[in-house]
Amino acid sequence: MTVRLAASGKVFLAGEYAVLDPGRPALVAGIDWKMHAVAEPGARGVQIVHRPSGLLWDGGQAPAELRFAARAALLAMAFCRKPDGVRISFEDDLSREGRKLGLGGSAAACVLAVRAVCALADRRSGEDEILALAVAAHWAEQGGMGSGADVAAAALGGILEVRSRIAWQSAGEVMALPADRVAASRPIDVRRVAVPLQLRLLLVDAGEPANTRLLVREVMRAFRSSHRSWPGRALSPRRRELRENRAAPAAATAPWSLPSATMPVIARKRRCARTFRCFASPRPDPASRAGRRPVSGYS
Repeated sequence: MTVRLAASGKVFLAGEYAVLDPGRPALVAGIDWKMHAVAEPGARGVQIVHRPSGLLWDGGQAPAELRFAARAALLAMAFCRKPDGVRISFEDDLSREGRKLGLGGSAAACVLAVRAVCALADRRSGEDEILALAVAAHWAEQGGMGSGADVAAAALGGILEVRSRIAWQSAGEVMALPADRVAASRPIDVRRVAVPLQLRLLLVDAGEPANTRLLVREVMRAFRSSHRSWPGRALSPRRRELRENRAAPAAATAPWSLPSATMPVIARKRRCARTFRCFASPRPDPASRAGRRPVSGYS
């Protein structure tokens, strides 16, 4: 039995770092650039192949390129109680000439690895269980960080509103839990967002990769240590100067206006507001006529 699988790349539209705070939303989209894998029975245990590079993992310390898939596959094996083997071959990835593009390759790899094991197992698995296992594996492999929104986009596609409900305190904690309990958890809330049928998103490669794990760590550190000081930090020096000038007695009797240099920024914000009003009152999804609706078992 051979199973061909695909998972979407992702792009955050809003809230990429806000969603790290449990309960706050992000808007994320699964794009049409997909990662593909083939699953087939193999020798005992898990064997993972990355065809573009020729890397092979069949136990022990996984290479960096395969560590997310390895973690997810082992967790799925424990959940499915599959004693025989699985071979997962990744046919491509979400990079360009070996350079990361920030499209969620590690999240897609976790989704594909879990689906590969579950597809070859006798145990029937729901989409909510697959998503929970993939989120847990991805979160643990990132050192206990992340929101799971990128995993949701990889698994479900489309435009989604995601809120994290992750309560685990460490990677060690979640990996010590029984796999059944992990699969039954609901680490994220997901709602599908209906959008106009003619909406098209054009992505532009900025040309420089970013270390997501480092950025997430810095955001979480700042959030935990100085939550109350964020509003002050968010004010740019120019905005702070304008605010202070506006409050000065001399400014109270004089006409006050924003400098012309800020007008393009205001115009862009107004365009963004119009765009998100579109998301707030979407055209009903022709497939369900329900507009925004829960995805799988999530609400």
